[in-house]
Amino acid sequence: MTLNVGSQAPVFKTKAIGGHMVDLAALRGRTVLLKFYRFATCPVCSLHMHHFIKDYRLIEAVGLTTIVLFHSPADKLADTQREDAPFDLVPDPDKDIFRAYGVETGFAGLFSPAVMREYSRALAAGYSPGLFTSDGGILGNPADFVIDADGRIAFAHYGKHYADSLTAAELADIRRGLESNVGMRTRDAILHHV
Repeated sequence: MTLNVGSQAPVFKTKAIGGHMVDLAALRGRTVLLKFYRFATCPVCSLHMHHFIKDYRLIEAVGLTTIVLFHSPADKLADTQREDAPFDLVPDPDKDIFRAYGVETGFAGLFSPAVMREYSRALAAGYSPGLFTSDGGILGNPADFVIDADGRIAFAHYGKHYADSLTAAELADIRRGLESNVGMRTRDAILHHV
């Protein structure tokens, strides 16, 4: 079950790596970005995370409070981080939050030219294949949500395959589009509008 724009965002309260409590309800009044990735050793996810951290200033500039979730245990998530993240990294090994947001799994997401291209890039960048350390399973696609100050879904992107995660630049454009009240609700509509 996917979430629609305008629906109430499921609240959660859990620990980020490092022990910090993350309480979505306590973030009311702020615009929040939730990013969902697969397991911590997924090479494509790791490469995307590297680029997201590198470009995070774009997210800060549009005022998004960011929470990134992986379906890995906290120790694995902490151990695999190559660089410090300027936002909360949340382990969800039982996929409770993933299920609440309707983040999808399936074999179709494994096989596409985009996945193969990104997988090759990740390996070339030095990320390990990750196939034998895939806690939570290898099936799963990323997802991105912008939650407005009232706790409602303002934008939802469900990845079509596991390399289909939005970049910092795309998310900043989406945030600006939402702020300008364009009423655009899909990445393609917003990005073609910009």
